[in-house]
Amino acid sequence: MTRLITALTLALCVFTIAAQPAAADTNGDLAAAQQRAALIMQVRAQLGTNLADALAAQDQLTRSLAENHQQQDITQGKIDAANAKIADLDVEIARLDAEVARTDHKIEVERAQLKALARALYVEPGSLIVTLAESKDLSDMISRISDLNSAGGRARDLKQQLIQDLALQVRDRAQQQAARDQQVTLRDQAAKDLAALQALQQQEEDSKAKLAQKIAETRAELFLIQNQSTQLAQQITQLLQDQQDAIIAAAMQQVWDQVKIYEGQNPLGAISTSANHSKTYRFMWPMPGAAISQGFGPTQLWFEPAFGGFAHFHTGIDLVLPEGSPVQAADDGVVILVGSGPYGYGNYVVLQHQGGLTTLYGHLNRALVKMGDAVQQGQPIGLEGSTGNSTGPHMHFELRINSQPVDPAPYLPPGPPSAFRG
Repeated sequence: MTRLITALTLALCVFTIAAQPAAADTNGDLAAAQQRAALIMQVRAQLGTNLADALAAQDQLTRSLAENHQQQDITQGKIDAANAKIADLDVEIARLDAEVARTDHKIEVERAQLKALARALYVEPGSLIVTLAESKDLSDMISRISDLNSAGGRARDLKQQLIQDLALQVRDRAQQQAARDQQVTLRDQAAKDLAALQALQQQEEDSKAKLAQKIAETRAELFLIQNQSTQLAQQITQLLQDQQDAIIAAAMQQVWDQVKIYEGQNPLGAISTSANHSKTYRFMWPMPGAAISQGFGPTQLWFEPAFGGFAHFHTGIDLVLPEGSPVQAADDGVVILVGSGPYGYGNYVVLQHQGGLTTLYGHLNRALVKMGDAVQQGQPIGLEGSTGNSTGPHMHFELRINSQPVDPAPYLPPGPPSAFRG
């Protein structure tokens, strides 16, 4: 890219010099100089804006990478914990397998002894008669019969007890195996999450490196601009802006990808519907009485990212009230992200809702909630501001379903923003 700038600079500078008339009118020269100075100031201002956006996006990526590393550490901890539990369960399963084998062996021994006794009585019934005949008296005979019955009963009882013990051991073994299978599933999912985080980390590092290159090129252009033709300066500036916009858009998408991974690792679960929740509509207007300054859809604003085949697309609804007005949760949910910065959404809050829905409230003056808080529909979560890429005090309300931005209007009460819940 630097070589391209140098080549364009030399070519157009030569063209500019060759095109100068031999003798120019003094007034014409003055007007041309003034026009050139004005154009250079415009280009310089645009370059300055590009540089500020790139530096802000770079700062966002730095924080996002830090959060990524933190999530990787947490995920690796889950993998290590699951492996430790699997190892403990393997030991317990092996112990139960040994107990089952011993109990099964005892049952076979008792079963064999009972079979042997039954066979002896069937094959040699006289031995029982001899045993009874050897009795000294009736009392001794009754005692011998009782002893034989007791021995047989004890053998049967022992066999039944061993069978019950075996059933319990088999059940315990099955429970331990199920617990182990669950830990393997958790470990494998955590391993997939870790791989996704590592891939995302690489993408963010690549974006950060590309931004660093664009920042260096923009600074170089700011240094060279005074000696360039205005045509070359404008071409280079537009080229840098186009490339930089694409990098920044990719960087912001990577942040949303990280939010998606967080949601996957921390499923919302069931939450009870708050008492004052709308009975008719999923969402309420987060700023009742506000004016809508920009709707959902394609836009001409250059700082909006590309989406759905459009070069610039507004992914939410902008609501306007006096700065500092309260911003309310549109639905019951949990705070999964609280961010801040001088770019993009500025200061923002992200809420996770039932059914894979996520809402974002951007350009806040400040947030009133923290990560992990449970919130109810209508609860203040922040104050309207003008942070980030903002042209004035307003709140950017964004709805995403499975990480894809959708128009929030169908989920809201019809008509202009109001306090109606229904």
